[in-house]
Amino acid sequence: MIFLGTCGPVSNVFERHRPGIFPYLGLGGLILVLLFGCQAGGGSPGPLTLDAGVQAVAEGALQATMPETPVQITFDFRLKEADLRFSGRGVARVQPPYRLRIDLFSNRGESLFRAALVGSELRVPPGIPLDLAPPPALLWAALGVFRPDAEQRLLGGRGSGDGGLTLHYRGTSTEELRFRLVDGGLSRAEILEEGHLIEEVDLELDDSGSRVEETVYRNRALFVELTFTLLSTENVDAFPDEIWDPKG
Repeated sequence: MIFLGTCGPVSNVFERHRPGIFPYLGLGGLILVLLFGCQAGGGSPGPLTLDAGVQAVAEGALQATMPETPVQITFDFRLKEADLRFSGRGVARVQPPYRLRIDLFSNRGESLFRAALVGSELRVPPGIPLDLAPPPALLWAALGVFRPDAEQRLLGGRGSGDGGLTLHYRGTSTEELRFRLVDGGLSRAEILEEGHLIEEVDLELDDSGSRVEETVYRNRALFVELTFTLLSTENVDAFPDEIWDPKG
């Protein structure tokens, strides 16, 4: 399943949280390659379960959402940030096993942003610090691809009444990543720090549940909402190797 055919005191958490990877476009703090909430969740959730069944679901989702063929996706994007409203068009090129190239353009066709994600390695042009980027797992989630980073450890899963399962992961940092799976597909991903929801990605699937038609990324620290809506998809031959290095 590919996105568009192919997420202490709260103030302290926000102050030290990275601002995303789009604040370098001169658009008042825009952009994230693809990508709100306060205290995460609600009510009294049950305990996490880590058993063979949960691990099997995680492995199944990994296989089910893995890119299978090279595809080029065209989409519209809309940005909301404080008093700013901005829209444009983008192109995503995806190639197995895990290669992604994103290009964003204004409505006048001006190039705004480009980046490549190869596995868990984010590649961007000079001037965009890599340490400001969200975890690659969240970027893949914006595409409908479930792919926790290698250093992220599965803590367990927590089911819900509708048959969904939320998988909890943690890496070497204080952040926790959560992925919500429904019928084997990814419907939501989120990043929490000290129990507070910082970033989230929500996916709207088609009726078959096999394709993401719209993705909404929200960053509570920046008060940013970025929406990607599918226009078209096209199966293509393998892309040239040079597109995976957008630094030139």
